[in-house]
Amino acid sequence: MKKDIHPKLNTCVVTCACGNTFTTVSTLPSITVEICSACHPFYTGQSKFVDTEGRIDKFSRRLKLAEEKKKKADELKAIKSSKKKGPEVLKEMTLKEMLQKAKAEEESKKQSEE
Repeated sequence: MKKDIHPKLNTCVVTCACGNTFTTVSTLPSITVEICSACHPFYTGQSKFVDTEGRIDKFSRRLKLAEEKKKKADELKAIKSSKKKGPEVLKEMTLKEMLQKAKAEEESKKQSEE
C-alpha cells in the first residue's frame, strides 16, 4: 500500500432530518441525510408520506406546463390550417407554370397602365 495517497478516515456524525444521529467512519467530518432507518417506513412499519424536495409539486408543475404547451400548439396549428388558401398553395408549381403566371401578371400590369 502506498503512503500518503489514501484519504484520512474520521469518526463522522450522521444527522437525519428527523433528528436522529449516529456515528460512523467516513472521510467527511459530518453527513446530513433526509431519511434514516429510524424514520423510514420500511424499518418502522408505519405508513409515512415522504416527499423530498417537493417532487410531487415539481411533477405537477411540469405536467401543467406540458398541458399548456400542448394547448398552445393545438391553437397555433388550427390558426395555420385556417390561414392556408386553396389548392394553389398546397400544389407545387412547375417552372413552366411559374413563367406563364409571370407573363400573365406582366400583361395585366401593362393593360392596367394603358
